Amino acid sequence: MEPQQGGEQLAWGPTGAGAACLCPAAVASSAAGNVFPRQVLEQEMLRRAEQQLQLQVGGGGGGDRRRERKMKNRESAARSRLRRMAYVSELEKEVSLLRAEKEELAKLCQELKEAAADEAPASAPGKRAAAAPRRLQRTASAPF
Repeated sequence: MEPQQGGEQLAWGPTGAGAACLCPAAVASSAAGNVFPRQVLEQEMLRRAEQQLQLQVGGGGGGDRRRERKMKNRESAARSRLRRMAYVSELEKEVSLLRAEKEELAKLCQELKEAAADEAPASAPGKRAAAAPRRLQRTASAPF
């Protein structure tokens, strides 16, 4: 039962050579052949659903595994990107905190230097300004 019009064919059932053409011309030609367009669409949808079930159940086992592996790989890659973005944002926060702490410490260091410079000449006007620091010397601890 293959109606023809203008070189187009509809294939019925699972033995058909290719996918059925559901264009308006083919539907109209099938309607002319005493088959209603709605019935044609329903039959074609049932045939395609059966083919998909066959592929899912037993026909395409390798393809399903490959498809599942691809999906898992995509999900894993997405999780990895999210982890990397979170890690980078944490590092950026830490950098900004450390820079702020560095600025505070630099200001404190500068204030201490200024305070030490202001205090040193006023406290010892008659003494040497730069006294040599005491050096540690090694002594003999053994009696020989």
